[in-house]
Amino acid sequence: MGQWVGQKIKRTEDPRLVTGTSHYLDDLWLPGLAHAMIVRSLYAHARILSLDTSRALEAPGVLTVLTGNDLEGKIGSVPCAAALPDLKVPHHPVLATGKVRYVGEPVAVVVASDRYAARDAMDLIEVEYEPLDPVIDPEESIQPGAPVLHDRWDNNTAFVFKYDHGDVEKAFSSADKTIRQRIVNQRLIPCAMEPRGVLAQYAPGERLLTLWSSTQIPHLLKTQVAVMLGFPENRLRVITPEVGGGFGSK
Repeated sequence: MGQWVGQKIKRTEDPRLVTGTSHYLDDLWLPGLAHAMIVRSLYAHARILSLDTSRALEAPGVLTVLTGNDLEGKIGSVPCAAALPDLKVPHHPVLATGKVRYVGEPVAVVVASDRYAARDAMDLIEVEYEPLDPVIDPEESIQPGAPVLHDRWDNNTAFVFKYDHGDVEKAFSSADKTIRQRIVNQRLIPCAMEPRGVLAQYAPGERLLTLWSSTQIPHLLKTQVAVMLGFPENRLRVITPEVGGGFGSK
Protein backbone atom coordinates (compact mmCIF):
# COMPACT_ATOMS: atom_id res chain seq x y z
CA MET A 1 0.00 0.00 0.00
CA GLY A 2 2.82 2.38 0.86
CA GLN A 3 4.16 2.32 -2.69
CA TRP A 4 0.98 4.08 -3.93
CA VAL A 5 0.66 6.78 -1.26
CA GLY A 6 1.68 10.20 -2.59
CA GLN A 7 2.28 8.90 -6.10
CA LYS A 8 0.72 10.17 -9.32
CA ILE A 9 -1.51 7.45 -10.74
CA LYS A 10 -2.97 7.75 -14.21
CA ARG A 11 -6.71 7.17 -14.51
CA THR A 12 -7.47 4.25 -16.79
CA GLU A 13 -10.48 5.96 -18.40
CA ASP A 14 -8.69 9.16 -19.45
CA PRO A 15 -7.27 8.08 -22.85
CA ARG A 16 -10.69 7.30 -24.34
CA LEU A 17 -12.21 10.43 -22.83
CA VAL A 18 -9.58 12.93 -23.99
CA THR A 19 -9.39 11.38 -27.49
CA GLY A 20 -13.16 11.38 -27.97
CA THR A 21 -13.35 7.63 -28.54
CA SER A 22 -15.61 6.92 -25.57
CA HIS A 23 -19.36 6.47 -25.88
CA TYR A 24 -22.14 8.23 -24.01
CA LEU A 25 -25.74 7.11 -24.20
CA ASP A 26 -26.66 9.55 -26.97
CA ASP A 27 -23.83 8.16 -29.14
CA LEU A 28 -25.50 4.74 -29.30
CA TRP A 29 -27.80 3.77 -32.14
CA LEU A 30 -29.77 0.61 -32.86
CA PRO A 31 -31.60 -0.48 -36.04
CA GLY A 32 -35.24 0.66 -35.97
CA LEU A 33 -34.58 2.95 -33.03
CA ALA A 34 -37.66 4.84 -31.80
CA HIS A 35 -37.66 7.85 -29.48
CA ALA A 36 -39.80 8.53 -26.44
CA MET A 37 -40.69 11.90 -24.93
CA ILE A 38 -42.40 12.32 -21.56
CA VAL A 39 -45.23 14.75 -20.82
CA ARG A 40 -44.83 15.93 -17.25
CA SER A 41 -47.05 17.62 -14.70
CA LEU A 42 -46.88 21.39 -14.28
CA TYR A 43 -48.50 21.11 -10.86
CA ALA A 44 -47.17 19.99 -7.48
CA HIS A 45 -50.56 18.54 -6.52
CA ALA A 46 -53.60 18.19 -8.75
CA ARG A 47 -56.30 15.83 -9.95
CA ILE A 48 -56.17 14.72 -13.57
CA LEU A 49 -59.65 15.48 -14.90
CA SER A 50 -59.04 14.51 -18.50
CA LEU A 51 -56.18 13.39 -20.72
CA ASP A 52 -56.72 13.58 -24.49
CA THR A 53 -54.05 12.01 -26.69
CA SER A 54 -56.08 11.71 -29.91
CA ARG A 55 -54.36 14.56 -31.77
CA ALA A 56 -50.92 13.30 -30.80
CA LEU A 57 -51.73 9.80 -32.07
CA GLU A 58 -52.51 11.25 -35.51
CA ALA A 59 -49.31 13.31 -35.72
CA PRO A 60 -46.67 12.40 -38.33
CA GLY A 61 -44.12 9.84 -37.17
CA VAL A 62 -45.95 8.92 -33.98
CA LEU A 63 -45.96 5.20 -33.24
CA THR A 64 -47.97 5.22 -30.04
CA VAL A 65 -48.94 7.33 -27.04
CA LEU A 66 -49.16 5.76 -23.59
CA THR A 67 -50.90 6.94 -20.43
CA GLY A 68 -51.14 5.51 -16.94
CA ASN A 69 -54.35 3.66 -17.81
CA ASP A 70 -52.55 1.84 -20.63
CA LEU A 71 -49.97 0.48 -18.19
CA GLU A 72 -52.35 -0.63 -15.43
CA GLY A 73 -51.58 -4.25 -14.57
CA LYS A 74 -48.65 -4.36 -17.00
CA ILE A 75 -45.94 -2.44 -15.17
CA GLY A 76 -45.70 -2.53 -11.39
CA SER A 77 -45.16 0.30 -8.96
CA VAL A 78 -41.76 2.01 -8.85
CA PRO A 79 -40.04 0.17 -5.97
CA CYS A 80 -38.83 1.89 -2.83
CA ALA A 81 -35.21 0.97 -2.14
CA ALA A 82 -35.41 1.89 1.56
CA ALA A 83 -36.53 -0.53 4.28
CA LEU A 84 -37.49 0.94 7.65
CA PRO A 85 -39.87 -0.22 10.37
CA ASP A 86 -43.46 0.91 9.68
CA LEU A 87 -42.41 2.76 6.52
CA LYS A 88 -45.39 3.84 4.43
CA VAL A 89 -44.75 2.87 0.81
CA PRO A 90 -47.38 4.36 -1.54
CA HIS A 91 -48.22 3.00 -4.95
CA HIS A 92 -46.00 4.88 -7.38
CA PRO A 93 -47.09 4.30 -10.99
CA VAL A 94 -44.70 4.90 -13.86
CA LEU A 95 -47.28 7.28 -15.35
CA ALA A 96 -49.64 9.15 -13.02
CA THR A 97 -53.26 8.06 -12.76
CA GLY A 98 -55.91 10.10 -10.98
CA LYS A 99 -53.56 12.59 -9.33
CA VAL A 100 -50.14 14.14 -9.72
CA ARG A 101 -48.09 14.73 -6.59
CA TYR A 102 -45.02 16.65 -7.72
CA VAL A 103 -43.96 19.02 -10.47
CA GLY A 104 -42.52 16.95 -13.29
CA GLU A 105 -44.40 13.73 -12.52
CA PRO A 106 -44.82 11.80 -15.81
CA VAL A 107 -48.40 11.66 -17.13
CA ALA A 108 -47.92 10.43 -20.73
CA VAL A 109 -45.26 9.12 -23.11
CA VAL A 110 -45.05 9.75 -26.84
CA VAL A 111 -43.14 7.21 -28.94
CA ALA A 112 -42.18 8.30 -32.45
CA SER A 113 -39.82 7.52 -35.29
CA ASP A 114 -37.49 10.38 -34.32
CA ARG A 115 -37.06 12.74 -31.40
CA TYR A 116 -38.38 15.76 -33.27
CA ALA A 117 -41.67 14.09 -34.16
CA ALA A 118 -42.02 12.96 -30.55
CA ARG A 119 -41.33 16.45 -29.25
CA ASP A 120 -43.86 18.05 -31.61
CA ALA A 121 -46.53 15.52 -30.66
CA MET A 122 -46.09 16.29 -26.96
CA ASP A 123 -47.63 19.71 -27.53
CA LEU A 124 -50.77 18.06 -28.96
CA ILE A 125 -51.60 16.20 -25.74
CA GLU A 126 -54.28 17.99 -23.74
CA VAL A 127 -54.33 17.50 -19.98
CA GLU A 128 -56.95 19.14 -17.77
CA TYR A 129 -56.02 19.47 -14.11
CA GLU A 130 -57.87 20.47 -10.97
CA PRO A 131 -55.16 22.14 -8.85
CA LEU A 132 -55.03 21.08 -5.20
CA ASP A 133 -53.21 22.63 -2.26
CA PRO A 134 -49.56 21.58 -2.55
CA VAL A 135 -47.26 20.29 0.17
CA ILE A 136 -44.26 22.60 0.23
CA ASP A 137 -42.85 22.88 3.74
CA PRO A 138 -41.87 19.53 5.31
CA GLU A 139 -42.60 20.69 8.86
CA GLU A 140 -45.98 22.17 7.98
CA SER A 141 -46.86 19.07 5.97
CA ILE A 142 -47.03 16.88 9.10
CA GLN A 143 -49.25 19.27 11.05
CA PRO A 144 -52.97 18.48 11.52
CA GLY A 145 -55.05 19.84 8.66
CA ALA A 146 -52.19 19.86 6.13
CA PRO A 147 -53.03 18.73 2.56
CA VAL A 148 -52.53 14.97 2.29
CA LEU A 149 -50.75 13.72 -0.82
CA HIS A 150 -51.66 10.05 -0.65
CA ASP A 151 -55.32 9.30 0.06
CA ARG A 152 -54.44 5.89 1.48
CA TRP A 153 -53.23 7.55 4.68
CA ASP A 154 -54.56 10.41 6.79
CA ASN A 155 -51.23 12.27 7.07
CA ASN A 156 -47.94 12.81 5.26
CA THR A 157 -45.63 11.24 7.84
CA ALA A 158 -43.68 8.51 6.03
CA PHE A 159 -42.11 6.99 9.14
CA VAL A 160 -41.02 7.76 12.69
CA PHE A 161 -37.56 6.48 13.60
CA LYS A 162 -36.18 6.83 17.12
CA TYR A 163 -32.62 6.10 18.07
CA ASP A 164 -31.80 5.91 21.77
CA HIS A 165 -28.51 4.63 23.14
CA GLY A 166 -27.21 5.08 26.66
CA ASP A 167 -28.46 7.52 29.28
CA VAL A 168 -29.12 10.60 27.15
CA GLU A 169 -30.68 12.65 29.95
CA LYS A 170 -27.74 12.02 32.24
CA ALA A 171 -25.28 12.97 29.52
CA PHE A 172 -26.97 16.34 29.05
CA SER A 173 -27.44 17.05 32.75
CA SER A 174 -23.80 16.28 33.59
CA ALA A 175 -22.32 18.18 30.62
CA ASP A 176 -20.32 21.34 31.34
CA LYS A 177 -22.15 23.11 28.55
CA THR A 178 -25.05 22.24 26.24
CA ILE A 179 -25.82 24.02 22.99
CA ARG A 180 -29.14 24.06 21.19
CA GLN A 181 -29.13 25.25 17.58
CA ARG A 182 -31.57 25.06 14.69
CA ILE A 183 -29.93 24.63 11.28
CA VAL A 184 -31.90 24.98 8.05
CA ASN A 185 -30.12 23.80 4.91
CA GLN A 186 -30.95 25.07 1.45
CA ARG A 187 -32.62 22.85 -1.13
CA LEU A 188 -30.09 21.08 -3.29
CA ILE A 189 -30.26 19.01 -6.47
CA PRO A 190 -27.28 17.76 -8.47
CA CYS A 191 -27.48 19.00 -12.05
CA ALA A 192 -25.28 17.13 -14.52
CA MET A 193 -24.53 18.25 -18.07
CA GLU A 194 -25.84 14.93 -19.41
CA PRO A 195 -29.52 14.33 -18.58
CA ARG A 196 -30.86 10.95 -17.63
CA GLY A 197 -31.40 8.58 -20.52
CA VAL A 198 -32.18 4.95 -21.30
CA LEU A 199 -31.84 2.87 -24.46
CA ALA A 200 -33.64 -0.47 -24.51
CA GLN A 201 -33.59 -3.47 -26.84
CA TYR A 202 -35.60 -6.66 -26.52
CA ALA A 203 -34.49 -9.79 -28.36
CA PRO A 204 -37.57 -12.07 -28.47
CA GLY A 205 -35.63 -15.08 -29.70
CA GLU A 206 -33.35 -15.06 -26.66
CA ARG A 207 -36.00 -13.51 -24.39
CA LEU A 208 -33.28 -11.04 -23.44
CA LEU A 209 -33.87 -7.41 -22.47
CA THR A 210 -30.84 -5.10 -22.62
CA LEU A 211 -30.82 -1.62 -21.13
CA TRP A 212 -28.15 0.99 -21.69
CA SER A 213 -28.58 3.63 -19.00
CA SER A 214 -26.78 6.74 -17.83
CA THR A 215 -26.86 5.50 -14.26
CA GLN A 216 -24.60 5.17 -11.24
CA ILE A 217 -26.42 2.09 -9.90
CA PRO A 218 -26.63 -0.51 -12.71
CA HIS A 219 -27.05 -3.46 -10.34
CA LEU A 220 -29.92 -1.91 -8.37
CA LEU A 221 -31.50 -0.70 -11.62
CA LYS A 222 -31.42 -4.26 -12.96
CA THR A 223 -33.14 -5.62 -9.85
CA GLN A 224 -35.83 -2.94 -9.67
CA VAL A 225 -36.70 -2.98 -13.37
CA ALA A 226 -37.04 -6.77 -13.20
CA VAL A 227 -39.44 -6.39 -10.25
CA MET A 228 -41.51 -3.72 -12.03
CA LEU A 229 -41.82 -5.70 -15.26
CA GLY A 230 -42.20 -9.12 -13.64
CA PHE A 231 -39.25 -10.09 -15.82
CA PRO A 232 -36.60 -12.73 -14.92
CA GLU A 233 -33.56 -10.88 -13.64
CA ASN A 234 -31.23 -13.37 -15.33
CA ARG A 235 -32.75 -12.35 -18.69
CA LEU A 236 -32.12 -8.65 -18.08
CA ARG A 237 -28.81 -6.96 -18.81
CA VAL A 238 -27.90 -3.39 -17.82
CA ILE A 239 -24.95 -1.62 -19.45
CA THR A 240 -23.64 1.73 -18.25
CA PRO A 241 -21.67 3.67 -20.88
CA GLU A 242 -19.82 6.85 -19.92
CA VAL A 243 -21.86 8.96 -17.51
CA GLY A 244 -21.75 12.70 -18.14
CA GLY A 245 -22.07 13.63 -14.50
CA GLY A 246 -24.27 12.23 -11.78
CA PHE A 247 -23.18 13.40 -8.32
CA GLY A 248 -25.59 10.98 -6.68
CA SER A 249 -28.71 11.91 -8.65
CA LYS A 250 -28.42 9.01 -11.10
